Amino acid sequence: MSSPLRFGIIGCGDVCDRKSGPALATVPGSALVAVTRRDATLGAAFAARYAGCVYLPSVAALLSEEAVSAVYVASPPALHAEHTLAALAAGKRLVLCEKPLAMRAAECDVMIAAASTAGASLYCAFYRVFYPKWRTARALLRGGCVGTILGARLLMTSESSPTGWRVNPSLSGGGYFLDMGSHRLNMLEYLLGQDVAEVMGAGANLVGHHAAENDVVLAMRMAGGALVSAAFHFSTPGAPRDVLEIYGTQGSLVADPFDGTELLLNTAAPGGGVAVTTHSFATPAPTHGPLVDALVRAHVAGMPALEPLEAERAAGVEPPTAACVDAAEGAKTTRVMDAALATWRGEGK
Repeated sequence: MSSPLRFGIIGCGDVCDRKSGPALATVPGSALVAVTRRDATLGAAFAARYAGCVYLPSVAALLSEEAVSAVYVASPPALHAEHTLAALAAGKRLVLCEKPLAMRAAECDVMIAAASTAGASLYCAFYRVFYPKWRTARALLRGGCVGTILGARLLMTSESSPTGWRVNPSLSGGGYFLDMGSHRLNMLEYLLGQDVAEVMGAGANLVGHHAAENDVVLAMRMAGGALVSAAFHFSTPGAPRDVLEIYGTQGSLVADPFDGTELLLNTAAPGGGVAVTTHSFATPAPTHGPLVDALVRAHVAGMPALEPLEAERAAGVEPPTAACVDAAEGAKTTRVMDAALATWRGEGK
């Protein structure tokens, strides 16, 4: 095996400690060698939890470190383009950027062009596409489990904090919709194997307790003709909802909740009624492990391709590769969110 991917993290916050840090440090073919964040005390404490990792006092110091061959950009979205472009200019061969890829699709396009010019690889951290649950869902749908796909529905409601960087548009580009909706919109395109062809959307903040959009609805037509509705509301007390349903001529596939351990396949039962088939899955730990593994398989010589799951073999579907999280996928998702929020942002249509 050739040299592993040696990652440096820009913005090593709490989420990195729970999700990406353990993956970058432990997946074979990957190593976590350096981190930086504005709070030196917290940054040094983060580094101390990972053998062979050092804290560096600035982004410039991390990017000038020769031991760092790959960069994970985990800073707020307002800094994604700046930090990605700096990493590419510093000659890093791979950049993994958190979602949303950038504040606007135009920024995504600049980042993608810079990666192409540098001959480097740029990815967006849509880690769920490598989970067995979503790989199985994709294979079942491609195998015709619900017949011809007619439409889908996304619903997300929660009582989210009205404070913090996620609801500061100057840092996040918007509110929780950009942060959490991006994962769900990207997953929809991944599962259906279709881009969003048309978007109509509206945003509002009906409660008015911060400056970002808080309620967003979308109506979308997919490239294959399927019609999709999506609603996101982040000031709703009580039990949160987080649902994805896909409908076809022969049944429906449901993830309720989206991040739960089960998929429900509803089809017509012999003699009438509905037959429900439950598919159960363990959630990978650490959560970013399968994503990092896919990057390693794509960039470290001697690593084998991912083995297909039983459902993928049955449907004749290839397992996902790093190409599924290429920056172009992140740009497509950001473009959909831009269209949904255009009126809210005062940008018209």
